[in-house]
Amino acid sequence: MTKQYPEYDIPKRSIKDRVLGQRPSALIIEGLLVLVAVVATIGFLSPAVPVDDNSDAVIAELEAIIAVQEAALAEAAEAMAQAAERAATPDGFLTASAAKNMAWSSLSNEEYRSAIALYDMLIAEGEADVDTYFARGYAYSMIDEHGLAAQDYSMVLQTQPDALGALNNRCWALSETGAYEAALTDCNKLMSLQPEADYPYLNRGIVYEKMGEMDAAMQDYVEWMKRRKNRVIRNDNLAWEGTLQLPMEDGLVHVLPFNASGGQEVVVTAVSVQRDVDADPLLLILDPQGEPLIANDDTGEWWDSYVRFRAPVSGEYAAVLMHAGGSTEGIVEVSFDIAGMFTQGNDSARFKSDAYRALMSGDYQVALENFRRALNINRHDAEAMNWLGVTYRYLGEYESSIIHIGMAMRLDESYSLPYLSRGITYEAMGDTQASAADYYRYAMLNRSRTLFHAELEGDSTFELPMREGWVYSIPFEASRNQVLNVDVSTVAPGFVDPLIILIGPDGQALTGDDDISRSEYDATIVDYKAPKSGQYTLVVSHAEGGANGTIKVDVNVANPALMSVPEYSGCSGMGH
Repeated sequence: MTKQYPEYDIPKRSIKDRVLGQRPSALIIEGLLVLVAVVATIGFLSPAVPVDDNSDAVIAELEAIIAVQEAALAEAAEAMAQAAERAATPDGFLTASAAKNMAWSSLSNEEYRSAIALYDMLIAEGEADVDTYFARGYAYSMIDEHGLAAQDYSMVLQTQPDALGALNNRCWALSETGAYEAALTDCNKLMSLQPEADYPYLNRGIVYEKMGEMDAAMQDYVEWMKRRKNRVIRNDNLAWEGTLQLPMEDGLVHVLPFNASGGQEVVVTAVSVQRDVDADPLLLILDPQGEPLIANDDTGEWWDSYVRFRAPVSGEYAAVLMHAGGSTEGIVEVSFDIAGMFTQGNDSARFKSDAYRALMSGDYQVALENFRRALNINRHDAEAMNWLGVTYRYLGEYESSIIHIGMAMRLDESYSLPYLSRGITYEAMGDTQASAADYYRYAMLNRSRTLFHAELEGDSTFELPMREGWVYSIPFEASRNQVLNVDVSTVAPGFVDPLIILIGPDGQALTGDDDISRSEYDATIVDYKAPKSGQYTLVVSHAEGGANGTIKVDVNVANPALMSVPEYSGCSGMGH
């Protein structure tokens, strides 16, 4: 299957090319219509009664009419002659503009061989320009005739040596023919002409990968990801599940950590699960020091990625996934398989996997034992330390939970999940302010976009879209001792696990909530009394249970209930 690389554009039509040439048959009909109109005009203007030969005025009038008729007949005769000349053109010939229009239509509809035939005719008739050669080169590449494509791009570059699109496309076409050095020359020139561009790094990386120069290829792939990315999502579930389905979109980077031991053979694949969309993944493996280890763009018939390597050392590796030059959308299934003898690194991953499953099934003692085993192997494992603390929370041992989650924070300051874990623990302990502070920190660490809502006026109920990393800031006024009630729930379609934090007028986090219960993911703040008058802010984001969908926000600010005082009816039964 052929892949379209970045900036591999179809040339645009000029205004002139959008005007269809008329067929000879149409011109003949047009000439006949003119002739009929002239004849009708003559008949209409001819006098219906005899004319007095002695009338000079009548003669002059007739002479004028005849002159008009002769001019009209001459014009009709010229039109007929032109139509006849065009009718004599061999069958099957189209005007240049009509041929270009048809070729454009074929190219747009992926009818590449039809487009090539039309461009061949234009070139044979001397009607070619640089756009014609560029478009035919594109069509040749789409049917894997890369040598012919490179020739057409060379024709363009003879006229326009700095044509960026032709340089880019010839770089790829030459690499497909095995002319790697020539391809690199084009890519390097393209980078010098457009140093701010991102796509030349992807294309040059692909050339280097085909040449077997993986260090150079990975440097270019990393630079492509840095320049192209607009959002990064870390997903720690690969180690637990072994297979994940992930959405692809332009600029989205998935980071998937997993553990392996030195000497173990590791296979990681990224396969499109929607062949009608056919996402084009680029897969890069980072070693425990965060350095690129191996990468792959395409393998096999499709655009899937496949890497196989022997882990050089024990530790945490990461699969980094982003789109390459083909489709930027679709679903990609990522899976990994670790083979070989169990060593300490692999035991650690296995212990964490067993512990997590035990935790989810409610077997907390088994979970504790396995998280401890993982930490005995690697005492710096922040992930195992956090989940050990979560397990203690499920057991109701809150102090131990806080200690271990705090240790996870110190082991990896960039790891955001412990803030959510500790916030939930503080909320279970009744420490609402400490809980809110951790919730807020978690939301800020995961934030990819902040959306500011208009200030609320009175009680309000409204719906908002939610996506991964979105944080809403919703201001409203409240007076001291007013009672605040907030309810945020998910609305179909999609599913969101809402997380809410109330920020006071002085900017401090006051209270918050993740889940109503283990089985209900709605977030609520119930009967919270405002400590002072001023502007409060409701921060709304999501926790780990779900991030894509719609949320319903219900905010109610009420005056406190009046104190009940018995009615005074005066003194009775007393004398003066």
